[in-house]
Amino acid sequence: MALDPHRVASDWLAACSSALNRAEVDAVVQLFLPDGWLRDLLVFTWDVRSLAGREKIAAYLANTLSPAKITEVKLNEIPGLAPGAIVIPQLSGAQAVELAFTFECRQGHGRAHARLLKDANGKYRAFSLLTELSDLRGHEELSTLALRDDVTGIPGRNMQQEWRNWVEEVETKPYALIIGAGQTGLHMAARFKQMNIPALVIERNVRVGDIWRKRYPTLTLHTVKRHHTLLYQPFPTNWPEYTPRDRIADWLELYVIMQDLVVWTSAEIKGHPKYSIETKDWDVTIFREGFEVKLRPAHIVLATGTLGERNIPNVPDIDRFHGQVVHSQDYQGGAEHAGKHAVIVGAGNSSIDVCQDLVFQGAASVTMIQRSSTCVMSREYIARRQRATFLEDLPLEISDFKWASLPFGLLKKLNIATQQAAWEEDKELHDKLRKGGVKLNMGPEGEGLYLLVMERGGGYWLDKGGADLIEDGRIKVKNGVTVEKFTENGVVFSDGSQLPADVVIFATGYTNMRENNKELFGEDVIGITDEVYGLDEEGELRGSYRPSGYPGLWFASGDFYISRVMSKTLALQLKAIQLGLLKHNGRRDGQQWSGP
Repeated sequence: MALDPHRVASDWLAACSSALNRAEVDAVVQLFLPDGWLRDLLVFTWDVRSLAGREKIAAYLANTLSPAKITEVKLNEIPGLAPGAIVIPQLSGAQAVELAFTFECRQGHGRAHARLLKDANGKYRAFSLLTELSDLRGHEELSTLALRDDVTGIPGRNMQQEWRNWVEEVETKPYALIIGAGQTGLHMAARFKQMNIPALVIERNVRVGDIWRKRYPTLTLHTVKRHHTLLYQPFPTNWPEYTPRDRIADWLELYVIMQDLVVWTSAEIKGHPKYSIETKDWDVTIFREGFEVKLRPAHIVLATGTLGERNIPNVPDIDRFHGQVVHSQDYQGGAEHAGKHAVIVGAGNSSIDVCQDLVFQGAASVTMIQRSSTCVMSREYIARRQRATFLEDLPLEISDFKWASLPFGLLKKLNIATQQAAWEEDKELHDKLRKGGVKLNMGPEGEGLYLLVMERGGGYWLDKGGADLIEDGRIKVKNGVTVEKFTENGVVFSDGSQLPADVVIFATGYTNMRENNKELFGEDVIGITDEVYGLDEEGELRGSYRPSGYPGLWFASGDFYISRVMSKTLALQLKAIQLGLLKHNGRRDGQQWSGP
């Protein structure tokens, strides 16, 4: 009998609706495969959780299912979310049924996405299920740009004056202060604005986008444009597939204008902000354009960049070196290094980009120093997967929702199981790299490049021609060593060998954003916050978009996709606190619903 996805979805959802309405934990758990996954965004608790297997799902729902008060479960049949048959490549092409549904819950409106697979007895059960709070009842996110509706002819209404009043409120009484006007900070601000949360963004650079303009000139985003599209604002149809550094910088600047965001540039916090337990707000002094401004926001969102300050190893005798030492952050192109011997320390994305540029700009020699091994995949390998995930003919919001329904922990499990296929798909590339002396891995556990981005933020590169230069020797690779010390004219390595060098470029990554903010807030504040970035034991981003451990302080991290999606999760928490519906003490286990 041919598969009928709609019937399979309807039958499973009928059982799901009944179990949820009756708040029967055992019945809900039996809807999952024994090793199925539940990802929950603010429905059963005010947290972000991923649970693997029936036992953990049952324990999670034991005291949370009944209070969630889930009702009005309805199949979602809009294009892109209607029931359909799909293939899961990592499971040997197993055929599955996917569906989406909406529901009401205690906090407001919810939505969900499920993938169903046959169990050993041929019965469809959930392989994965995402439940997500989509809006607070009565405080739904606006679907059009706030304060820009045509009010011509309405007595007493003036769009320009209303806009000026909003800006004044944001600049004098912001509910949230967002530090950092990169893509993450701007995503937060845009989402907050659509949810009527007054949010002021401060940026220490002179212009929005300077955080990108100051990177090395050949930098181009390594993901396809659909992946790094900004919230609410798609790129023009003729936009390049991989966005150059200066284009993304200018686009962020335009984004502020088009989304009506309130951003102060050349602005920095002075002194350590102080939080008042009594008034539940911060005492903040901002130094802007030569003046001090006092503000009392209820919340501070740190969007200062997942990549923190430059990480440069403390190598002895650097003062003896007659050449130039820079971090890849400050590398301004290979033209000034033509005819010079260059040593690049590190073997990640920045390193290979810098190495390629140095070769093309005529450096006398280019040597990459690889301490251990690196996960390298072709850019096109990743692009094919991103294009299949963020389809051009599907609204990005739907693509985001469906991708978010796949927990990172589950994706890691699938990738480890199919790592051999990844090796085989890029075999030609890997052969070139091995010929040139590059040591390769597929991640510590075989989880692949994408999970390394989430877990470590380093240790990988997406190749776009560097392997050819390594194979033919124009980029030399020295593996298994570290820089032990400098000499007047070069470097000495841990194995005793030496290399002449006119310039040494450290492509050695960055410190963690949590460490960077200790200087801003002090050890007494940051020291009690949770670790930030990387994946926790459940496979969720650590310390981001959920309580940090300190009241009124939040971290926002991750790439364009992560902040595009998780901005809603953070906005819902702040909105609930603002409305007095959620009690908040800064701890993940300390947020309690106080609404009806």
